[in-house]
Amino acid sequence: MKIKLWKRYVALVMIGAILGGSATLFAYGREMEQMMLVRRSLELLNEKLMDENQRLKQSEKVARRKQEVLVEEIRVTVLETNLHETIQLEVARQLEKDLASLKGKKVEQVAEIQEMLHEMLRRREYIIEGTMVEVRVKTVAISRALHLFVTAEAKREEP
Repeated sequence: MKIKLWKRYVALVMIGAILGGSATLFAYGREMEQMMLVRRSLELLNEKLMDENQRLKQSEKVARRKQEVLVEEIRVTVLETNLHETIQLEVARQLEKDLASLKGKKVEQVAEIQEMLHEMLRRREYIIEGTMVEVRVKTVAISRALHLFVTAEAKREEP
C-alpha cells in the first residue's frame, strides 16, 4: 500500500507539473504572440514612414530644382568719381533703366551673359545736364539683386 500511495503522490506531482507548465506556456505564449503582432505592426509602420520619407526627399529635390532665383532689382553704385552727386544719381538711374529688361530673368541666365554685360557696358556714354559722362563697369554681382559697381568720368562739356 505504501507503494500505491507513493505512486499516487508521484502521479499527482507529475500532473501538477504538467498542468503548471501548460499554464505557464499558455500565458507566456499569449504574451509572445502579442509581442510578435506589435513587432510586425511596428515593422509595417517603419516601412510606411521610410517610404514617406523617401517621397518627401524626392519632392524636396524637385521643389529645389523648380525653385527659380530671379533678378528682382538692379542696383548701381558709382565709384571713384569727381562728378556732382546729382550726375552720379542720374548715371545710376540711366543704367538701371537700360538694364531693366534683366529684371525677372533667372540668375543663371544673367550669369551666362555676364561677359556680354561687361562688353555692353564697357564704355557707355550718357549726356547728363550738358556733360558727356563715360561709364565703365568695374564689378558685377549677380544674385537676387544685380549689383553693378561702375566708375563715371566727365569727358567734355557740351555747348
